[in-house]
Amino acid sequence: MVIITTIIVVIIMTIVIAAAFGMAVSKGYSVKHTVDPLPDEHRETEEEGKHERTESK
Repeated sequence: MVIITTIIVVIIMTIVIAAAFGMAVSKGYSVKHTVDPLPDEHRETEEEGKHERTESK
């Protein structure tokens, strides 16, 4: 009887954990992911770096 009860509890726990995992993944996909724009200062530095690389070729 103890083994049957243990198996039932393990199966219930597995189902609960799988449901929680599925809900977390679903919620993660529903979030709108955005990327913060680079600061203007950083963009100027990148553009200068590109010009320097093309000039050195």
